[in-house]
Amino acid sequence: MLYIGLDVHKEFCQACVIDERGRALSNERFPSTHESLDVFLAGIKDAKFVLESTGIWEYIYEGIEDRGFEVVLAHPLKVRAIAEARVKTDKVDAETLAQLLRADLIPRSWVPSRDIRDLRQLVRQRVYLSRQSTSFKNRIHAELLRRGERRPPELKTPFTKKDIERMRSLDIPTVTSSLDCLERIQAQIEVMNQQLLVEFKRRPDAQLIATVPGIGFYGALLIHAEIDDINRFPDPERLAAYAGLVPTVSQSASTVHYGGISKEGSAYLRWILIETVHIHRHIHPESRLSKFHSKLEKRRGKNRATTATARKLAHIIYWMLKTREPYHGQGFNPVTKPARTSA
Repeated sequence: MLYIGLDVHKEFCQACVIDERGRALSNERFPSTHESLDVFLAGIKDAKFVLESTGIWEYIYEGIEDRGFEVVLAHPLKVRAIAEARVKTDKVDAETLAQLLRADLIPRSWVPSRDIRDLRQLVRQRVYLSRQSTSFKNRIHAELLRRGERRPPELKTPFTKKDIERMRSLDIPTVTSSLDCLERIQAQIEVMNQQLLVEFKRRPDAQLIATVPGIGFYGALLIHAEIDDINRFPDPERLAAYAGLVPTVSQSASTVHYGGISKEGSAYLRWILIETVHIHRHIHPESRLSKFHSKLEKRRGKNRATTATARKLAHIIYWMLKTREPYHGQGFNPVTKPARTSA
């Protein structure tokens, strides 16, 4: 059995091959292309691979997996904590990964199925387009304010058909250009919404999540894609930790200090949970979740109350998915396990 550590970069991969005794047999570099990967793998038979979860891991991982090899995806932060070295080069990193793999000390990252990975990219693209749409709207507002142009009182809602016609009639080149870009983005969002609706109808987990007031089909798909299999989380606090919604903890002897939220894990999941809290409070102000926010807001302020409520919402979604029960509204009060702060 060979153990191969891959230090993957945009332009190249550094590959270290070691044997069962830990002796380095080779430590070579090849371009990060499908063709070069195929050439590298052609001469290898009985081997196990490891690479870190970076921005470009997927096609390297899939190329190795397709050839029938076992591949381990390493958690980059935890690997660094285990194997921090004074001398840090690509060759050293690749060999360190291979040696940790041989010793079975690799802290693993969760690898979703290809179906979930594709869904993640789809919903994340929808997030990107939505943010671009908001950005162009803000640019248009700023340009109109700079010129002293204000929306007439009879046009209460911005960016309606009549409001867009009014803004175009002003014949301001920068505003017209931004409106053109905005319309193209919104057209793309509509096309993507149709694709997401098809995905929503074939995914029971997303349909279950959508029973929470404030979560539509798009938000439900985003949550589903980021969580993937709920059984990978042993308790609801681990899910909240994955969303980066648990406080950091610093302990020395009998002194314990709790800091701000960790913001580790899925930024997309954290964002959609917080957005859902805002919408849920607006459309369902008498729910237990909304009352929890209102009570905490009086003591800790709006921002902290929103974060704590998003964490509570993560607990609710966890138990919904575990028990396969829809949101129970006012009476839904899941019993959670003792809190933990580690991911």
